[in-house]
Amino acid sequence: MDNTEEYLLEFKGYNFERSLVKIHIVERVDDFEIRDDDVLIITYPKSGTIWTQQILSLIYFEGHRNRTEDIKTIDRAPFFEYNIHNLDFIKMPSPRLFASHLPYYLVPKGLKNKKAK
Repeated sequence: MDNTEEYLLEFKGYNFERSLVKIHIVERVDDFEIRDDDVLIITYPKSGTIWTQQILSLIYFEGHRNRTEDIKTIDRAPFFEYNIHNLDFIKMPSPRLFASHLPYYLVPKGLKNKKAK
């Protein structure tokens, strides 16, 4: 008996871990408003994503000066598709840092048209 649907959520050919993702968030990713100064860290799983999040967030937010190194990395550079802390991405101040494991065909349309990095 195959119970993959219990653990995986298939969306447009990509499998998400069901316990971490909310379908309403994934369905709206395509239309998410990207700002020109947004930075997205898009990587394969297990390829140094957390290290990259940590390094970039400390550089961007000058953690050694602002004491932002005490804020969890997942809150400084949250995963776009796994908003596990229910952060309001729209209200986040610029520059916003995001991490993602989404394939290119699922990233927001604005990322392909704007100056975001």
